[in-house]
Amino acid sequence: SPIETHAGWLVLTHGVGPMRKYAMGAMLLDRNDPTQVLGRLKEPLLTPDESERSGYVPNVVYSCGGLIHGDTLVIPYAMSDFASTFATVPLDQVLDAMTRA
Repeated sequence: SPIETHAGWLVLTHGVGPMRKYAMGAMLLDRNDPTQVLGRLKEPLLTPDESERSGYVPNVVYSCGGLIHGDTLVIPYAMSDFASTFATVPLDQVLDAMTRA
């Protein structure tokens, strides 16, 4: 689900990269016209670390959304279809890392 921020709608994405590593990314959409992509991360926001690589479906991290708590982006996520946890990152750090679309 899109997350409303002062900069626009933040959308968490996920997809398969090299070596069949399933990672998470993010993009920013215009608040008034969400068909317009304002920016996206060049590098994954979250990739499976060593402890998250084994399980029912190895090498996978994915999320169905996130939330903002104060100035922090909180991302609940599952790893390798085995367990779940959460990550936190300063919201401005994510937004500042976006490159123009």
